Amino acid sequence: MIVAIIQNPTTMRRHFRYFNLIGLIVLVLMGNPAASQPLVFEDNTDLIARTASLRYRNLIQQRNSRAGQNIDITYTRFSWNVDPAIRYISGNVVHHFRAKQELSSIILELNDNMGIDSVIYRDSPVTFDFISGYEFSVDLGIILSAGEHDSLFIYYQGEPVTESGFGSFEIKEHNGVPAMWTLSQPYGAKDWWPGKNDLADKIDSIDVIIRTPEQYRAVSHGLLQSVTAEGEYWIYHFRHRYPIVSYLVAFAVSNYTIISQKAILHGDTIPIINYVYPEDSAFVAEVAANTPEMLQLFDTLFTPYPFRNELYGHAQFAINGGGMEHQTVSFMAGWGHDLRAHELAHSWFGNMITLASWHDIWINEGFATYANGLSFEHMYDGYWWPIWKNVTLNKILAAPDGSVYVQDTTSVPRIFDSRLSYHKGAYVLHMLRWLIGDQAFFTALRNYLNDPALRYRFTTFQDVKSHFESASGVNLTSFFDQWYYGEGYPIYSIDALRLVKTNELLITINQESSHPSVEFFDIPVQLRLFGGEQEINLLCRPTFSGQQFIFPHPYFAIDSIKFDPDKWLAAKLDTISLGINKQPQAKLSLFPNPADKLITLFLPDEWVEDYTVINSAGVEIVSANVHTINQKIKVDVSRYPSGYYVLKVKTENRILVDKFLIFRSDGN
Repeated sequence: MIVAIIQNPTTMRRHFRYFNLIGLIVLVLMGNPAASQPLVFEDNTDLIARTASLRYRNLIQQRNSRAGQNIDITYTRFSWNVDPAIRYISGNVVHHFRAKQELSSIILELNDNMGIDSVIYRDSPVTFDFISGYEFSVDLGIILSAGEHDSLFIYYQGEPVTESGFGSFEIKEHNGVPAMWTLSQPYGAKDWWPGKNDLADKIDSIDVIIRTPEQYRAVSHGLLQSVTAEGEYWIYHFRHRYPIVSYLVAFAVSNYTIISQKAILHGDTIPIINYVYPEDSAFVAEVAANTPEMLQLFDTLFTPYPFRNELYGHAQFAINGGGMEHQTVSFMAGWGHDLRAHELAHSWFGNMITLASWHDIWINEGFATYANGLSFEHMYDGYWWPIWKNVTLNKILAAPDGSVYVQDTTSVPRIFDSRLSYHKGAYVLHMLRWLIGDQAFFTALRNYLNDPALRYRFTTFQDVKSHFESASGVNLTSFFDQWYYGEGYPIYSIDALRLVKTNELLITINQESSHPSVEFFDIPVQLRLFGGEQEINLLCRPTFSGQQFIFPHPYFAIDSIKFDPDKWLAAKLDTISLGINKQPQAKLSLFPNPADKLITLFLPDEWVEDYTVINSAGVEIVSANVHTINQKIKVDVSRYPSGYYVLKVKTENRILVDKFLIFRSDGN
């Protein structure tokens, strides 16, 4: 099939009909009964991961940050003056905080190319000093006791740096109109606002106030409270009353057109507000029309939408593909199904519950990638679900090494490796679902998302593991050692042998590992046996290579065997063979011969499917399906006249023919 990866919304709009036409032609040529399906499948995961990787360039620098370690920020109000035509920001940030210990100074972060005009504490200016290129210390002049609440105003301005990963503060044009946006993940916030950037503290709630020229429209988090005119400027006030991690704080400004949608979630109406460039508004309205359906699906599969008291939405921005899951308003450079599903899923996995360590980026990206797969499973009548699995598997199996767990968090490309953190991370969840079953899997997800110790807070790998173990009753240490910490994947060779004497099927499963870190991958293996129009599934649970399993032979002749037919495993198949254990073929016994009223046929150690009696004129006079083995089969011939007859017996592998005589003394 054709997989169209279209990065730019304007390009998408120009080529939308072209790709639909080509996709339709391909589906027709393939004879696909779902040819009427819209061409919605794209795999932009590599693009999503690559753009994420670019914006993490300064990760090493941040690891030893001392900012905010002695305070817990409870509320922040941002007040900014911006013009999207000018790369500059000015304004103030007020932090309300609780002292975590006795303190007299606070360290916060702001890149030192920005100018701090003043720091106001208890209505008076206090001293501050930059102690590194991105840290400054504020001397409060008094000692605060542990647990004491207070606030701090920081007035600042400047032109944010341009060498900040992917660009934490950017300006570009679209259709000749300037657009400004921010994208701070993970530590870029310090490039444009003073605060605390870490994975240990969330701001409990925020207000965002943006003053911009009247021809533009601003967007940020939560609910728009007011729009106030001030001369040639408009002032936009947004209020967000949910905890938010610093890297998710964002805003965007341009000449947006608003496309409004709504989703009905458990009887409540949730607004979906899309801020879109005017030239792309018609296209976006068409291709993003099913966003409410996505939101309803995830709300049902996982837990109620985490920010249901406010809204969800999108804001278009002009990076080269990808998106960013800014809380309640995902920033979008494309509008494909997979990108919208991925960013929406981060509302649960990444935004509401945020990873506590970059070692476990899987908790954000693997979960969001699998949620995209789940959307294909449940939408479009499931048509794209097997295609998503095939595409994802091909990505995983493209190289023999690599773990989902990130050992080296100083390597940004490794953290955002699309094959490992995204694709394989998603398939770890898929295999876990296969191992413990749907009920335990989705129960675990819901329990995890509803855990009061985790909701709107931070999580660890152990938190995730514990919930899956609790819901399933299965110790998953071995599973995660192999599939999460271990590298590579299993490579299988399957031998199926029919034992004629006992009419059983002997399955031998051999496994090699693509990487020496895992000696054996312990996971159930499904085989599907085909014969004519018949099929049957067999489930094996090998615990070592070369393990054998014996099953009753199916009642039909086996034409072929398919390994992992439903694509549950991140695994390769090397060979699969089907054979017969050769033994001397038994002869058909037919007695008595001549017969009077009954004949008895017997064929030892072979599966008899049916028999037919044919008279001397070549007419079939008796036939029956028996499907039995090692049983004497009696045939009533009392109604037929004396003479010679032919008995034809069909087994799984051959047809036997014998003659017999019906003779009665009365000549009848």
